[in-house]
Amino acid sequence: MHKSRVWMFFVALAGLCWGVYVPLVAEGGKELHFNGYAAFLCVGAAYFLIAILLPLAVLWARGKGPSWNASGVTYSTFAGVAGAIGALCVILAVGEFHGPKIFVAPVIFALAPVINTLVSLFWHPDEGAFTIGLPREKPHWTLYLGILFAGAGAGLVLLAKELTEAVDAKAPAAQSNPLYLLFVLLAGLSWGVYVPLIAQGGKTLKSSYASFLCVGAAYFLIAILFPLGMFGMRGFPTFNIPGTTLATLAGAAGAVGALCVIFATFEFQGPRIYVAPVIFALAPVINTIVSLFWHPTPDAPWTMGPPTEPPHWLLYVGIVAAGVGAGMVLFAKELTEAKHAAHARASAPIISEAIRP
Repeated sequence: MHKSRVWMFFVALAGLCWGVYVPLVAEGGKELHFNGYAAFLCVGAAYFLIAILLPLAVLWARGKGPSWNASGVTYSTFAGVAGAIGALCVILAVGEFHGPKIFVAPVIFALAPVINTLVSLFWHPDEGAFTIGLPREKPHWTLYLGILFAGAGAGLVLLAKELTEAVDAKAPAAQSNPLYLLFVLLAGLSWGVYVPLIAQGGKTLKSSYASFLCVGAAYFLIAILFPLGMFGMRGFPTFNIPGTTLATLAGAAGAVGALCVIFATFEFQGPRIYVAPVIFALAPVINTIVSLFWHPTPDAPWTMGPPTEPPHWLLYVGIVAAGVGAGMVLFAKELTEAKHAAHARASAPIISEAIRP
């Protein structure tokens, strides 16, 4: 039977979108005078347009409503909550980090697949919403090795940051607030649980657009009403066209990436544990390329050119480690499927007919 590879396209597009998200939202927040809640509101507005109006239009055009149910709506909405909290933590992390933003995203995207793998291995929602237990099916050992590569990549990125700052005589005297590490951890945790939640929500609702609509509703509550409430207490910030545009584009990239994650988990015929690590390994590579070659200024926000101050070479080693980790995750997937195929061929014909999808 021919296996569809469409899921790989959505994985690549999700990695691309989430890879450009951090540079866009970092620059947008900078143009908005480092007001993280203003940037977050722009992200929420983009999600409202893409993750609420778009799925409503698609569902209306199809003329057939999804099979709404409490568990599917709950899973999908919790996924949106996790995604929104992760997006806010990214904004807060880049706000508290006083240095090149190139070092922030790789650490987040290295932590996220580790969290995703642990959740996917030990959480069994088909047996009950709160069923936690040992893995029902042992994945190939190369999966764990790939996750270790991702963790090593995060450590190398942080080490590269320290070495770059140590040798850069022009580095500013102000030190980053250690609080940024907490926001990085929270972002990695939030985005790590997003994929298992959205995969289960979409599976239960049997509609990718219905699942995406729930994500959009969660973003509306968290990324629009919450910052508006903060403005009511602190006063409204001064919005400007460059900052608003960049932050909204970041939100659009995040929303398209979220939709591609949903499509990828729908198209992927296998355990969902293999999808997220590949996305989160592609995203920091895209983030690094964009951060190195994009040099925005207030007068020329889309200026591209060679890197002006290349980071320490260990940063690239960390990115490569993340890429190797993604490759090993895919390799583990193929080996696991080959094992299943061999077992199926060894089974009796009547059993093979019974288990054929």
